Amino acid sequence: MRRILSAAALLLGAGAAALAQSAAPFDAMYRGPDREQRLVEGAKKEGEVTVYSSMIADQALRPILDGFQAKYPFVKAQYVRDDPPQQLQKLMAEARAGRMVADVVESTGLEVSARGADLNQPFWSPETEGYKPEHRDPKNYWAPTRFSYLGACYNTNLVKPGEEPKTFDDLLNPKWKGKIAWSATVIGAILYITSIRNFMGEEKAGVWLQKLAAQNIVPIPSANRVVVDKVMAGEHALCLDAFLHHPVISARKGAPVASAPFDPVMTLVSSVMLPKAPRHPHAALLFIDYLLSKDGQAKLQGADYFPAHPGVPASPDLDKVVPAKIGMRENFISPEKMTAELAKSRDIFQRLFGN
Repeated sequence: MRRILSAAALLLGAGAAALAQSAAPFDAMYRGPDREQRLVEGAKKEGEVTVYSSMIADQALRPILDGFQAKYPFVKAQYVRDDPPQQLQKLMAEARAGRMVADVVESTGLEVSARGADLNQPFWSPETEGYKPEHRDPKNYWAPTRFSYLGACYNTNLVKPGEEPKTFDDLLNPKWKGKIAWSATVIGAILYITSIRNFMGEEKAGVWLQKLAAQNIVPIPSANRVVVDKVMAGEHALCLDAFLHHPVISARKGAPVASAPFDPVMTLVSSVMLPKAPRHPHAALLFIDYLLSKDGQAKLQGADYFPAHPGVPASPDLDKVVPAKIGMRENFISPEKMTAELAKSRDIFQRLFGN
């Protein structure tokens, strides 16, 4: 995250100016009754759209692009699949060159960086009206595409049924001392600390985190998925910060692991953005409309993602970790909140858990 934010800051100035000079007049916020007609006519002339996304290609990207092309056969849809840091590097290089290859960007964690670097522009889609206001950007620089839910998981061979922790305070039980692991990364322990501060408040969170530190949490300097794998292998009984669908998917295949969501459930959002000067702006907005529609979101349902659209549920077995489906609250950490609290949560991590 630090590299992302630092790199984005370097773009302010020359790169943004190059994009502005290359941008053709286009009103991405247009809401007139003939909006779709305008987009279709423009997209027919453009003939293609390029989507940058961090979603898994075969699992989600290709089905989404196939569905889009079935609806708009006059647009050739292609994609570039990268993780967020690589996406940002490409966007910056394209901005410096004054020629944006990406028409649409779908990612996780780039919202603040892209906005700060003047890489994207506000847009409007009628599909966004079907989403909860608290999950949308009030300035229209991004729209939600999919959710991630994070929380605890445990090894079902090491933790007997009914003995797993069910609340945050249960994690402080001495019986778990030395048996809990977490990902010592920004999207792991540091984000977890932000989530605790977000719903407990600073004073209560400070006390609780001190007690958690006394549990000798094992830091693993790898992604959250790696920590889950170590729990499955029996190296640790519990993980604090799993993406809750990972244990569910692994359990399908017979792995000895189960998710243990606590109320409130940490909730993150991935989003779609419109670059500052896309080569195919009409086709780009048509694609965004499709991705945000129930039809587009249904493709995510079939790909083991959590659709952001309130009217599209997750797959049945993933629904058991969706807060609204299990009577729990969301602890929603917006992209802006995640970035704003990064430094303080990192300091807390280093002070309490740095060893």
